[in-house]
Amino acid sequence: MLRRHFIKNTVLTTAGMMALTRQLRAAGDGLTDDLSNLSHLSLDERIRSETLWRAVGRHFNPADDFINLEYGYFSPSTLQTLDQELADARMVNARAAHYFRREMYGDVERVRAELADMAGVLADEVCLTRNTTESMNIVINGLDTAPGDEIIYGDQDYGSMIQVLRMKSARYGVTLKRVKIPLHPASDDEIVNVYEEAITPRTRLLHMTHMYNYSGQVIPVRKICDMGHRHGIESVVDAAHTFAHINYTIPELNCDYFAASLHKWLCAPVGLGILYVKAEKIPDVWPLFGDVSTDRDDIRKLENMGTRPVHQILALSEAIRFYRILGGELREGRLRYLSRRWMDQVRGRERVVVNTPADSARHGALGNVGIKGVDSRDLASFFLDRHHILTVEKSMKNLFTGVRVTPGIPTPSAHADRFVEAIDDALLHFD
Repeated sequence: MLRRHFIKNTVLTTAGMMALTRQLRAAGDGLTDDLSNLSHLSLDERIRSETLWRAVGRHFNPADDFINLEYGYFSPSTLQTLDQELADARMVNARAAHYFRREMYGDVERVRAELADMAGVLADEVCLTRNTTESMNIVINGLDTAPGDEIIYGDQDYGSMIQVLRMKSARYGVTLKRVKIPLHPASDDEIVNVYEEAITPRTRLLHMTHMYNYSGQVIPVRKICDMGHRHGIESVVDAAHTFAHINYTIPELNCDYFAASLHKWLCAPVGLGILYVKAEKIPDVWPLFGDVSTDRDDIRKLENMGTRPVHQILALSEAIRFYRILGGELREGRLRYLSRRWMDQVRGRERVVVNTPADSARHGALGNVGIKGVDSRDLASFFLDRHHILTVEKSMKNLFTGVRVTPGIPTPSAHADRFVEAIDDALLHFD
């Protein structure tokens, strides 16, 4: 009797999940139809088409009491991804230990393969983590170093990464070399040379950030990695703000280690990250959490952290599907268009300082702007309190002051225009 009841409920659960999956796919396919109907348009026309992006926006559910221009923290999931996450959470909750012990492994491996395919790498080179910070900690703390070994990093690298580098230095005697990255470089070579000139025979690792979270500047990591390899030096790339934002695959960067957060530009559930380790490098990385039962050359040794909310991993499939519907080229183009829409209007205005390179190839959606003589915290508060526009203060001591402005996939062009109006008002208010 009990077994019959269990089987019946299992069937109902499975049937319900299949029905939900069909509904979710139908919603996504509606967007596919919208894209097909606009296939006669050029890429630039599709990037600018508000008809298309209103259709995209219907897959999200943003709050209506403020304008969100802080998608740089994380991007909300689509309604389909959110519904899938909740459905998966219910399924895991119902099946409990049976799922974790008998079913989970195959599901996680399926999602790992989907993510690896999107990233252009082997599934056995991809680790599912919780965020960029965790992924970077695994690499930095997991590499063997000797006292006096050098790690070179940039002055705009993410604060949490600089903290772990300092801890590495304090524990193991590693020498840290901080290089100053030009805010408005004249060429890629100018940045590559900054790293190369800092190299010595003791240099062990080049640490770089693909897109700086302060300024939005994109640096030429492929050229830096190539240069490092010519000197026999490994590279680790913090790609928190470029994965699923800028259109590339990991092999195109030629890095040895790569980390990103999937809840940023991929619009995956919050609490998901990716770590890539080049296959031949895997045996050299120690796990952050103790694991001597997994083979040294198995990437899975790096993601053993005990029981975790696997429903987030399962819902990643839906986020990847939504990404593929739009495609990387169209997404990148739209995000760059939104940032240019406000930056091009205010760049050059008296007292306005745009702390992001003018060349669109050197930035994406993320930008930074300040007003001379105005505290950036006051400026962010003004935008929110008076115009209901969310930005965030992002300044670097002795380099620049300003607020970070980051539109996202759901952002209509009108919100970029509203921000220009807010800047004009701020110029009058803080005169």
